[in-house]
Order: sequence, then structure tokens, then C-alpha cells
Amino acid sequence: MSTKHLCVGSLALNDTVYADGRTSMADPGGNALYAAVGANIWSNQVGIMAVVGYDWPPEYTATLAQSDINIAGLVQKDEETLRAWTIYEVSGYRRYFSRNTEVVLLTPSPYSSRPLSAEEAARFSEAARRVHLRSSPLPHELPPDLWHIDSIHLSPMRMETMFAWIDFLQDKPHIFVSMDILPYPVETFDDPGLLKILSRVDAFMPSEVEADSMMPKHNAERFCREIAARGPKIVAVKQGDHGVAIYDRLRDCFHQVLPYPADVDDLTGAGDSFCGGFSIGYCETRDPLQAALYGTVSASFIIEGFGGLHGLQTTRQHAEERLQTLYHINRLSVPQA
Repeated sequence: MSTKHLCVGSLALNDTVYADGRTSMADPGGNALYAAVGANIWSNQVGIMAVVGYDWPPEYTATLAQSDINIAGLVQKDEETLRAWTIYEVSGYRRYFSRNTEVVLLTPSPYSSRPLSAEEAARFSEAARRVHLRSSPLPHELPPDLWHIDSIHLSPMRMETMFAWIDFLQDKPHIFVSMDILPYPVETFDDPGLLKILSRVDAFMPSEVEADSMMPKHNAERFCREIAARGPKIVAVKQGDHGVAIYDRLRDCFHQVLPYPADVDDLTGAGDSFCGGFSIGYCETRDPLQAALYGTVSASFIIEGFGGLHGLQTTRQHAEERLQTLYHINRLSVPQA
């Protein structure tokens, strides 16, 4: 079956330490993987595009290959896979520390009494930039198997990489483009870089953290409307256990979607899997609110296990059952088939 929906981003190995002392090492993750699995819950026409490092366990790729996810877009490179510690505090707050060699060597000690010099901070930032750039795929690496798609989700990558994909998509208006970003502090929403990406994005879907980097202490509805006025017809702010705020510019409707009461094991990948599910939901229904419910269902399954691959066991029937529950939780009428 042909691939119609593509999730672009990174693969990563996640080493997690929980507040109760549990650990989980080398779990398969990365924003592209979580987005693809979130989409795969709803569709068997999903592809993934990401860089595969030499240390990525081949059994993880084999598991993807055995699913319905098209892995033709996995680009093999003789580089380290993105890898990070995730440390949970009792409060639920998470901290991240890179485990990639050239970044680790420059990571400041939290016990140092001397602040980083400007030169040290610049070296650390440049090392992190290099690691992320080489861990992200570029449009010229897109294989023919994945040329004829209906939707593409761009997971958070460095802006240089995002610009390359936006340029590639400018003359392909038939493709539905959704995007999430890394924190991107701007002095104004008319920042040239921001305007460039918004010019070709149909759905802009940052988390609260990213939204706050652009509009500190933001009001969700105002943020959504300001961004939508600059291009996207849909803006969603992912708000963790508060759900998602979503604005539909074409209908001029703002909604607050409540989450599904999942049995949470690990929150990693919730936002990325939401985006994958959202893309499928929008392509099926053309309704941003319904798409947000699809995304919420995808995220609810992902956070009930460790790593992203367990979500491949979720069937469309299971997802539909949760979708019906979400309609009731949000007091929405169930659409007629």
C-alpha cells in the first residue's frame, strides 16, 4: 500500500531515571518515531524519515519494518544516534542532559562555582548544533517511495533544517504540512525566520514551552490567533495534562480539548505522537477539532508505556473506542458516519 503520510525528524535513544529510582535504558524514541507511531495508530499508510546512527539497535528498525510504517526514509550514517538522560523529579518536572560525546565533553558541571565563560557557552552551543544538524534528514535524501504523499509532519529540528524543508514544500501546495518547533525566542511575531516557516505551514503545533519562548506568559487563545494571522490555518498549543488549545482560522473557532485519563508510565513522546495522530485526523475529517481528538488519543496510548514502539500494538479499534470516550469527556457530539 502506498505511503500517504510522512513524519520527519530524529531518532533517539532515551535513558530515563524516575523519581522513585526506576531506570529504563536505551529506549527507542526520537520525535520522528513517536510521531510516526502516533500516526500509525490510525493509518497503515505512514512513513518515517530520520537519520539512523551506527549505535541504533537494528532490532528497533526491524520492529518498525514489521509494522505498516514505511522505513524507506531511514538514512544510515556513521554517526552517534541522539542520546539523552531524562531525569524525573518528584514534582513530575523533567530535565534532559545530552549523552552525545562531543556535547558531554563541554557540558558544565552543576557543582561548578564558576559560571561558563562566553567562549565556553559558545562551544557548548555549537557542539549541540552540529549533533542536531547531522541527526536530521534533508529533502534531497527523500527516496522515491515517499514522493507522493498527502501530508508531512516536521518534528522539532534546527531552524536551518526547517528552512530547507519549507523551501522544498513551497511548490507543493497539495501536501498538508504540520510543524512543531524547538524553543525559538523572538522579539516579535514578525521575525523573518518565523514568518518564513509560517508561510508554508498549515498546522503549527508547539508545546506550552515553545509557545512561552515566543510569547512569555502567553494567553493560549491570543497566541493562536497571532500565529494564525501570519499564515497557518490551524494553531494548536499542547498543554500536557491540561489537554490542547486549538484555533481554527477558517471557522474562527477556538477550542480547549480535555485529555484522555490515561494510565501514565512515561510522558516522553506525548507531544510528538499527538502531532502524528493529528495529521491523520485532519486528512480524514478536514476538521481541526476532530483532528485534535485523534492526536489526543494517540498521545494517551504512547504515555502508557516506555519507548515508542509499544504503540505499534495499538489497533484502530482500540483508538476508536478511546475516541468515543473523548467525545463524551469534551461534551461533543459524535459525528455521524
